[in-house]
Amino acid sequence: MAAKKTKAATKLILKVQTGTDKKGAPTYGQRMVQHMNPALSDEDFLAIGKGIGGLQSHTVHDVMRQDAAALTEE
Repeated sequence: MAAKKTKAATKLILKVQTGTDKKGAPTYGQRMVQHMNPALSDEDFLAIGKGIGGLQSHTVHDVMRQDAAALTEE
């Protein structure tokens, strides 16, 4: 029985520092861009994430890629 991957969905997630807590530790939020092309390379994702991160006021801590797909039997 072979498995087949279908319905791939890819998101670009930016983890940004939104402030600090009462103890001075950084607090984080996420900015998400859905429906990204799953064929993009990791280098392309990083470049796009840096570009989008430069357009907003918070400091980008991480650029993340999230891929999801459904698995079915062939």
